[in-house]
Amino acid sequence: MEVAWRMRSADLHAVSKAWGVVRAHDRAMASTVFVPASRLDTEATRAARDGALEIAPLVIGFAPFALVIGATVAASAHEGPGFAASWLVYGGSAQLALQRTLESGGAALAVVAALLINTRLAVYSASLAAQWSGQPRWFRISAAPLIVDPVWAVAERHAATSTDLRTQRAHYFGAALTLFVAWSVLIGVGVVAGNQLSGVGLEVAAPLCLVALVGPKLKDPRTRIVVFASAAVAVLGRGLPAGTSILAAIACGIAVGVAMDTAATRRSES
Repeated sequence: MEVAWRMRSADLHAVSKAWGVVRAHDRAMASTVFVPASRLDTEATRAARDGALEIAPLVIGFAPFALVIGATVAASAHEGPGFAASWLVYGGSAQLALQRTLESGGAALAVVAALLINTRLAVYSASLAAQWSGQPRWFRISAAPLIVDPVWAVAERHAATSTDLRTQRAHYFGAALTLFVAWSVLIGVGVVAGNQLSGVGLEVAAPLCLVALVGPKLKDPRTRIVVFASAAVAVLGRGLPAGTSILAAIACGIAVGVAMDTAATRRSES
């Protein structure tokens, strides 16, 4: 009888302990916040839409430049390679230099000129890499070919205000793919329109868009010094081979920025 009672007590103790574990698990589950997959999809869709809307004014601003490139392709003897460059080069100034150099200097020189002009994209990539350190590798690899001036500006501004990695990816692809598709379509329109666009003076639109991108950053005095120093070097070196002045301007901007940061650090330490 005593043995049976002890066995029953042990069983009751085991049941009580198991019940306590179940209750603790229920409390933990109740305190856990689950985000439905549909909500995550909605937030990603909203972020992609916001990215497309944010870059839309820049697409409109760069549209004349794309039309000029298309007209240049139509007027050249290398129409096929020139149109394909809108995907392979994906950079307005580099593509225009490539197309024009093909006519005078040959394919090798054209490729070198395009690469030199697009070296600025390495600086853009480095700045985004610091903000995308937590992003998966597949995103960084697939996002890199789509980095150009307006996409970089939009992505950097959004990454500085949003810490959610999924939202950052959706916003970036919404902006980058919108520009990529619109750019390719507009170049195609320029190819079809051809000589009808000559003499319109659309080339001025792209520099104005770049001024609009840089303008808000000029509120910082140190940024103004870097921008003006780089611009001065670019203007003084405009007679150099294609792309060389851009390399010199980038180097000057980096040197001035590093010098000012070093001076500020020394002042704070003294």
